[in-house]
Amino acid sequence: MRSKWLILFALCAPLALQAQVDTVRVLRSAESPVRTDVQQQHVAVQDVPELQSTSDSLDIVRTTTVRHYTDTLTTIISSPDSTAKQRENIIYSDSSDWRGHYIQAYLGFGLGSLGYQLNDPDCYTRAGFSTMLQIQYAQFITRNWGFGVGLWFTNYTSQVQLGGSRTWTDQVDTDLEQHYDHTARIASWRERETGHTIGIPVSAQFQYKKDPWRGKLFAALGLAPAFSVIRRYHVQEAQVAHSGYYPAWDLTLENGVHEFTTHDYSNEAWTRGKLDIRHQLSLFADCGYLLPMTPQIDFYIGGYFNVTLNDANKSTKLSLGWPDNKFGFMGAYNSAYATTLAGASHPWQAGFKVGIHWHYIAPPVHEIEDYFEYFTRRDTTVYLIARYDTVVEEHIDTLVRSNIRKAAEEVERLNKIYFDYDSYELREESRTYLTSIVSILNRVPEAKISIDGHASQEGSRWHNERLAYRRAKAVADYLVEQGVDADRVIVAGHGSLVPNDENVNGELALDRRVEVKVVEEETDTQK
Repeated sequence: MRSKWLILFALCAPLALQAQVDTVRVLRSAESPVRTDVQQQHVAVQDVPELQSTSDSLDIVRTTTVRHYTDTLTTIISSPDSTAKQRENIIYSDSSDWRGHYIQAYLGFGLGSLGYQLNDPDCYTRAGFSTMLQIQYAQFITRNWGFGVGLWFTNYTSQVQLGGSRTWTDQVDTDLEQHYDHTARIASWRERETGHTIGIPVSAQFQYKKDPWRGKLFAALGLAPAFSVIRRYHVQEAQVAHSGYYPAWDLTLENGVHEFTTHDYSNEAWTRGKLDIRHQLSLFADCGYLLPMTPQIDFYIGGYFNVTLNDANKSTKLSLGWPDNKFGFMGAYNSAYATTLAGASHPWQAGFKVGIHWHYIAPPVHEIEDYFEYFTRRDTTVYLIARYDTVVEEHIDTLVRSNIRKAAEEVERLNKIYFDYDSYELREESRTYLTSIVSILNRVPEAKISIDGHASQEGSRWHNERLAYRRAKAVADYLVEQGVDADRVIVAGHGSLVPNDENVNGELALDRRVEVKVVEEETDTQK
């Protein structure tokens, strides 16, 4: 009976052992289904001590399951990203840009004349003192060219000298009962003729300046319709000497002898009156120099000339002389301008002008600008699945900046160059800083820089703008000398309008500076 149980046990034991191994395989596979390596090993029964008592020869298959629980999953994601920001920009109007609106005011003085001659060798005219007051509006639509329109008030003055004589033959002197020849001669005759006009000058204007801190040339050419408002003549001195020649006595009586004397007509009513002048069309030209006083005001000095194109004399002309039946001088006299001796009248002026040009410059504009700072984010995700279902997860974020951005950060550490009071000479330590900036720019040839000059608030705005520009120009010239391409450099001067953001204590020395910045960044994503 005992042997029967042993035989039955020997037959059922291998089946029970195989069932146990399969169960373990299924459970562990459920725990880690990722990857399973199976190794099989054949073992003889005599090698198993607990089975040596049996007489049968059995082969036992031992299965060893080796599971690898540690797998690594790595994901790399590179994506462009950006940060939205805002900044306030202050846009200053450039006083070196001459386009815009102008108010121009002038005072002129020189010589002027009604522009006519007397056709008699004993009579002549000459020019007199002339003035001009002019104000006008101008607009320059380009840097050098513009147009203007305005008003002027001016005068033309002629000084007239008359001469000549007239003789009446075979006259009868009833007192002396003699026949004689009577002669009347103009001893002296001075006359002043003046015409005042209001004109409307319309002109094309030109200005040119090579150096922004020095004066500029100015010229204008145009036409002006003019209207006479005051036109008068005044005989200042008028003396006629009378003499008589008596043939019977072969004697000439004069100088108060008998009735032969000199008559003075200066107080006669006809020695004052109005000239008859028509409206005119004048051609004028100005040429001079503008000297800057402030960024908005220039002082002008130059010359001017204008001449009337049409004949301005519309007088009813009478002959110069004496009536046939009288010895008196022209009872209907109405100025030398209204005699038949007067030729065509073309009033003209020539002289010097001084004045000012006021240029409107718009105030600074404050703008809020939205912009994005671009960068590249590189995300690395590592999943570690370890034994006993332990998962280790690690995220590595890598920020990749562009070459230009790196250059900007390096330049910002060296970007402030300081200067002595009222000076734009580079210090020795400034040259060392600039040499470092040159080496940075040589590594990033695509980067451009802005050089902004500043000044403290100790001088006038115009002086500070000029000083700030020269400081920025000195830095730019040094960088170009060290090999930086001039096309990569942008120069600007801001005077004392932009304070130093690092000057918390208000030290004036910290405002005398030049700031160097990288102004252009790459927008492509680095991979």
